[in-house]
Amino acid sequence: MDEEKLGEMLDNLFLLYQLFQKNVLKYKTSSGRIKMSFAHYLTLIILKERGELSISEIGNLIGMKKQNMTYLTNKLVEDGLIQRLHDMSDRRVIKIALTGKGDEYLDKWRKNKIEETKEDFSFYNDKDMNEICRSIENIKQVFLRIDNGRKNF
Repeated sequence: MDEEKLGEMLDNLFLLYQLFQKNVLKYKTSSGRIKMSFAHYLTLIILKERGELSISEIGNLIGMKKQNMTYLTNKLVEDGLIQRLHDMSDRRVIKIALTGKGDEYLDKWRKNKIEETKEDFSFYNDKDMNEICRSIENIKQVFLRIDNGRKNF
């Protein structure tokens, strides 16, 4: 692989991440929302999609070490958005689950994000929006292939 092209790709990915975080993941605490990091929201989204998981499983999915996940989950428990559950088959294993409050909070956050994103993207026409959606889907598929390739080794 051409190292120059690879370096250019990495630079663009870092810039894309920074721009995404700055423009899409704006951390606002208005309307009663709790100020949280992207990792907090990602944890809630994963729990909503997959159900109960261990702290290690969540950490593996978002690429975070267990000690950092413990801190992250402690905040979410403190805010009442998730709960710890003992695994019935092995009491040593603690699973994490989304609470009703967490589910409601995530739904409100998502609706607010959609409204904010509508404002941010309002000047694009349908053709541009379709191209943006296709591009994001392509990037996602590339990273899923990379992720799946790593699991095979």
